[in-house]
Amino acid sequence: MGACVEYEEQASLHAAGALEGEEATRFRSHLESCAACQAEVASTQALLGLVALPPQTAIEARAQEGLGARTLSAWRRDQARRWMGRRALGSLAAVAAVVALMLGPSALERLRAPRAVAPDTGRVAQTAAPGDDLDAETVAAFEAWAGLEPLDADALASLSDGEDELVDGDFDLGEAL
Repeated sequence: MGACVEYEEQASLHAAGALEGEEATRFRSHLESCAACQAEVASTQALLGLVALPPQTAIEARAQEGLGARTLSAWRRDQARRWMGRRALGSLAAVAAVVALMLGPSALERLRAPRAVAPDTGRVAQTAAPGDDLDAETVAAFEAWAGLEPLDADALASLSDGEDELVDGDFDLGEAL
């Protein structure tokens, strides 16, 4: 047996404690005279009592006190961290774009321009073998780096002819220097 058809919804709301105002007063006056609605309200209250949460402990109440503020604070920190990451990434992209705009035209010029042949300085360029890709400028830079005196063409020619004037014939490889 259920509640009266016109009071079914009000019976559920009254059992849950959600019925208010004039509607609650009207339903309570009906409830005094209707046994079916009284049984329905009692049944619904018993069912809701089974699924109700137990009362909060003191520890749970303390944990819940600042939950909203802590959650909002954590969310704001996370948003700020994400914003800083996006800002840093945007700044990095802007710097890369500026560098590309500054260096791009000169790099393109170098790629498009034909390579100029270094003028013959008379020092090493004559002795380079045809298969060598070293130019006089590179050799001069190496000599400057190594602290060597520039090689002259005669010394290089004598080394390439097989004359080893610089090596002593009595030198033993196992000898300590």
